[in-house]
Amino acid sequence: MRLTLPKSRRLYQRRDFVEVRDEGRRIAQGCLVINWLPLKAGEPWKVGIITTKALGSAVVRNLARRRIREAFRCNQDLLIHSAHIVLIARSSIREATQERVVADLLRVLRRAGLASS
Repeated sequence: MRLTLPKSRRLYQRRDFVEVRDEGRRIAQGCLVINWLPLKAGEPWKVGIITTKALGSAVVRNLARRRIREAFRCNQDLLIHSAHIVLIARSSIREATQERVVADLLRVLRRAGLASS
């Protein structure tokens, strides 16, 4: 099975990010913070990624975004609930390996009850 992360599954609008932050739930784990807003059954999940300037230069922020996006793309089939998900990179992601990003992502998705064990 080919796992892709099409643009139709991504959050882009500021109002969507704000809605998830204001009405959703939040958990921090390792190099990631997750905000999520559960959706009704049958609605498609969507994901957004935030990297702030506090992380560093544009190169560092883009690398962090790519690592998070790849970790999510490879594990999206584990999602068991529909939700709008916002993943926020923490400063520790600068030193994290891809394996650690994947481990932190899986841990935070399971703690949120969004992924199967």
